[in-house]
Amino acid sequence: MKILWLYRYTQHRHYNHWFHSDFARVISEQENVILKMYGYKLEDKKDFKDLLLCEYNSHKLMVDLKKEFDYDIIILDCWNRAYTDVNIKKLWIPNDFASINVPKIVIEGDYHNIKNPKWYMDFNFNAIFHRHKTNVERANKDIPIKNIWLPISIDTNIFKPNPNIVRTNKICAVGEFDAKVYEYRKRVYKILNQQNLIERKSLLREEKYIICLQSYISHLSCSSIYDLNIAKMFEIMASGSVLLTDECKNSGIAELFPENSYCTYQRDCTNLINKAQKIINEPSYRKFIIANAIECINKRHTHKIRAKQFIEQITKIFNL
Repeated sequence: MKILWLYRYTQHRHYNHWFHSDFARVISEQENVILKMYGYKLEDKKDFKDLLLCEYNSHKLMVDLKKEFDYDIIILDCWNRAYTDVNIKKLWIPNDFASINVPKIVIEGDYHNIKNPKWYMDFNFNAIFHRHKTNVERANKDIPIKNIWLPISIDTNIFKPNPNIVRTNKICAVGEFDAKVYEYRKRVYKILNQQNLIERKSLLREEKYIICLQSYISHLSCSSIYDLNIAKMFEIMASGSVLLTDECKNSGIAELFPENSYCTYQRDCTNLINKAQKIINEPSYRKFIIANAIECINKRHTHKIRAKQFIEQITKIFNL
C-alpha cells in the first residue's frame, strides 16, 4: 500500500507532533506500507527528510504527485493542516485535490472546531477517522460520510516513568487554561489551589513537558466542554502519574481504560477535595492506579498497535 500523507509544518505549532507526524512515521514502518509526506514547509523540518516525497510547490497538482509516487490512498492529517497557517485563510493543497480519483481520508482531531462540516464533502473525502468518540457522533449528524473512531495513541518510548526523578507529592496542572473550552480545568484548579494541593505550570513543550509529567504524582486534565479524550490524558497515564479528570461518560474513556486506571471528580466538584487528598495521601492507591494505567496503555494504546489497526481498517474499507 502506497500512502501519500499531506501535512503542514509550522514550527511554533509543532509541539503536538507526537500524535501527528510521529504517528505517520510509525504507520510508514508497517508491513507492506510505503508512506511519503508532502505539504507546506515540510522541507523545513529535517526529521521528515527520509519520508518527504518532494519539496512543496504551489504549482504542483495531485496528478503531478501521482506521477512521482503512484499512491493508493491520500491521508490529510487534520482539516486545518490544509491551510498555510492557523488563521485558516489560504489553502495550500493542490487545486485538483477534490477531483483526483483516489480514496481520500482525514485523520481528524479537530472536528469540533470546524465551522462548516460540508468542507469534507466539498473536497470529496471518503472517510474521516476521528481521534475523539464524541466527534464521530457530531459528524454522523452533520454529514453523510463514513465516520470512524481512531482513538489517540502514544509512543511509550517517549512517555514513560522516569525512576531517576523524585516526584513532587502534589497534583500538577500543566498546559493551556485560558481557552473557554477548559472551564472545568480552571474551576478545579482554583479549588485545589486554595487548599494548596496543586501546582500550576504553563504550556511546556518537548522535553520540558515530558519531564513535568514524570515529576509529579498526579496531573489534572479534563475532557473540555466538547467531552474529548485529549492526548494529555494518555500521556499522563503512560508517564506514571495518576490522571485526575472529570467524570464524562460521553467521552468514551470507559471504553478505552478500566475505571481503576484513573481517578475522576464530579463536574460540580463536590468530591474533588476528597479525591485529590486520596491521591496525595495514599501511596498504595497511586501505585495500584498507575500500574493498571500503564498496563492498559501498553496493551491497547501504543502507536504501533493503533497504526496496525488503522492499516487493517483502510485496507478493508478501500479493498487495498
